[in-house]
Amino acid sequence: MTATLENKKTDKFGYIAPATFLFAGLMPEYVAPFFTFIGFILVLKNRIKTKTKPKFGDVGISIIVYMAWMLVACIWTSSIVSSLASIGLWALMFSGYYFFTETIKTHEDIERLFFCGALCAGIAGGIGIGQMVLYHISTDISKYFNPFWRFIDFGVEKLVVYLPDFITSKMGSKTFHSFATRACGTYSNPLFFSSIQIMLFPFAAHTFLCSENLKKKLVGLACFMLSLGGVACSYSRGPYVYACVVFAMLLFYGGKKLLTLLGIGAVTAGGILIVFNGTIKRLLTVLNNKDISVNTRKLLWDAIGDMIEQKPIFGYGTGFDNVRQMLHNTYNIKQPHAHNIFLEAWVEHGIIGPVLLLGIFIVFAINAIKLIRMGKKQREIGVTLFASVVGFFLCGSTDCLFYGLKPLQYFMMVLGISQAAFAIYINKKKKDEKTHRR
Repeated sequence: MTATLENKKTDKFGYIAPATFLFAGLMPEYVAPFFTFIGFILVLKNRIKTKTKPKFGDVGISIIVYMAWMLVACIWTSSIVSSLASIGLWALMFSGYYFFTETIKTHEDIERLFFCGALCAGIAGGIGIGQMVLYHISTDISKYFNPFWRFIDFGVEKLVVYLPDFITSKMGSKTFHSFATRACGTYSNPLFFSSIQIMLFPFAAHTFLCSENLKKKLVGLACFMLSLGGVACSYSRGPYVYACVVFAMLLFYGGKKLLTLLGIGAVTAGGILIVFNGTIKRLLTVLNNKDISVNTRKLLWDAIGDMIEQKPIFGYGTGFDNVRQMLHNTYNIKQPHAHNIFLEAWVEHGIIGPVLLLGIFIVFAINAIKLIRMGKKQREIGVTLFASVVGFFLCGSTDCLFYGLKPLQYFMMVLGISQAAFAIYINKKKKDEKTHRR
């Protein structure tokens, strides 16, 4: 009887996790975190009831070590509010990692999650394409739906004024930005939109190429193409290149899937060049030495390098506000962060910060490679997860994705899926070996 009840709970959690993976990306930033937090509370409640110890896995432990150093770096921060906010954000999103490791128990759970990731990528990508179509029809109307939740953001902006001054004074901005000429999908800006699309389109590719159900294959194909179309409509040049790198990594599926991917990729690229030919014009502006974005980043990274030289060992302390205030007041650069996750970690936490952050990626990569070597299905899952995290890694090289709620949330969820998948197949391998010895 107890076992039956436990199975029912596992089944229930098995559907909550995919729903979270789908809807977190479609909801506003101030709503999305509640999905993982509610799931975490349910899992924690079940853990307390069963009196069992949590298992974080190697990836989880590497994340905890990084967060522990963030906590230590609060000692010398000049902005304790910003420090606590940063640590609170990581702790909240880590609850999503733990929630996923606890609820994904079978291969079917993984497939369900991958399908929901594909749906999220396709829906958000479709909305992004729609935003650019609407822009060319009516700029007056489009400004209310780009970002998609802009009409709700207006109300949230009015509530911000009621927050205490010690909080609002540490905020990089008290209003949401509008991006009329670049699609944001369901995200707050085009860079977050394109970055998460790059993380999620491998799941659409997996659904299309690896599902046995024809309807799922067709849905996966549609989501795959919509997702890439969304990246094109974001007019984000770095993500254009990163999307190509992630796409190339998916070729490690091998066999007929490789040939199918090449064909679909050629068709998609041709469609983007014909329908969204502005993407090439946007990409070529990188070569223009008058480009504001490129020049701003050069000035920014020069300033960040100078800041690191001044405090290379321990940094300026946890919190974006420390970096923002230095950039604004000392270097007269109106940027809120380093536009690079490793540089941001270094300037905040000293040299130990980027080392520990890199450690998270290394531990993940080791597990993913082991998973890829286990067999055909495991290779397909491992390649998908590896491509997704590499996409985050690359996008994080030109933007500080930890500044946003949803990028960090999806990063944690994908790491949680990878740890759960690794545990599932490692345990299965051990059972098979025991059975074979008998």
